[in-house]
Amino acid sequence: MNTPVPVNRYSCDGRTHCSQMSSCEEATFFLNNCPGTKMDGDHDGTPCEEPFCRH
Repeated sequence: MNTPVPVNRYSCDGRTHCSQMSSCEEATFFLNNCPGTKMDGDHDGTPCEEPFCRH
């Protein structure tokens, strides 16, 4: 039986700021896949530490 290939629920659509995201998962996708994001001010690889991706 074939396992369906997961479809990515996000796409690069021009959003670049945490205020435009709705979750840590979404922000992480944008940081890792979309050019020009401004979501990792301290450059530690974790986007939007406030309010979504707290350590």
